[in-house]
Amino acid sequence: MPLDHFSLTLPASKVAPLVTFLTSSLAHLGFKEHTRYGPYIVGLGEETAYFWLAGILSEDADGKTVEEMLKKQHIAFTAEKQVRQFHAEALKAGGIDNGMPGPRPHYYPGYYAAFVLDPACGVNFEVVCREGGAEEGTGSSQ
Repeated sequence: MPLDHFSLTLPASKVAPLVTFLTSSLAHLGFKEHTRYGPYIVGLGEETAYFWLAGILSEDADGKTVEEMLKKQHIAFTAEKQVRQFHAEALKAGGIDNGMPGPRPHYYPGYYAAFVLDPACGVNFEVVCREGGAEEGTGSSQ
């Protein structure tokens, strides 16, 4: 059963910087903002909103706990050949390298990915190409 949508809860002050990081890093994959309900609820995706950011005000939660939990999150997007471009754009947008583009045969054959920690929350974002390994991951559309 495919996933329809999900939300990532984060401090309200981190919503705008994370939207900027994601839309900058993933624009080449068609990722953009679709919906906004006030300043702290934002829906993103390619064709429709499936990735939601839900900002919480500091009085609604222990901010330190939320921030520590965010640093343990890992979210991966699928790509065809744009792994290197994601990595370059994410670093340009202030992300921190957490795994250079390359094959990851220890995951399984054909797995080619890059990992970047976003500068707002420290979430480990990945773009993965599962079809063709390094050949696909290093294609000319990079």
